[in-house]
Amino acid sequence: MPPNSSPADPYPRITGEVMDVRHPDPLVLVRTPEAPRLRTGADAHYIVGAPYRVAYRLRGEVRWRAVTVPEGMLTDLASVPRLARGLVGRMGSHLEAAIVHDYLYLAWQDRPDGTARAQERRFADELMWAAMRRGRVGRLKAWTIYAAVRLFGGWAYRDPERIRYAADVAGTTAEVAR
Repeated sequence: MPPNSSPADPYPRITGEVMDVRHPDPLVLVRTPEAPRLRTGADAHYIVGAPYRVAYRLRGEVRWRAVTVPEGMLTDLASVPRLARGLVGRMGSHLEAAIVHDYLYLAWQDRPDGTARAQERRFADELMWAAMRRGRVGRLKAWTIYAAVRLFGGWAYRDPERIRYAADVAGTTAEVAR
């Protein structure tokens, strides 16, 4: 869990098509000298350095809702397999969408029931699609990323991740990111 808090459940109770997305906060990423040691066997991680809010509207709704990626969340940027990085890089206009998507693929573990639900995975994927389109990611690139997460993302969504936040790593705290 994020240090000293329980994040709000980021998944909407009423699901529907995500129609619009906006980014009221800047995305702040930090890489500390300890980053290469945060996870054994994986790419070095970045830490979300400040709460990152992404607002969205569902079809037929006037009000905006928001997902807040907590400060201290670890990210490998866009989770792109090494073989595909020539087509889709780990950074680019899709990065903001990838960060919120990563969070939504982890957040179910922070709830008391710790249950991964298919409709919440679909919401994560749909929000990423809408955020990529809003971020002017090319239609073919956005569709390729979206199709890949729909086809292959299920195992990553359901597989619990023990190390999700900087505070989960011994000797590393969210304050290191500041």
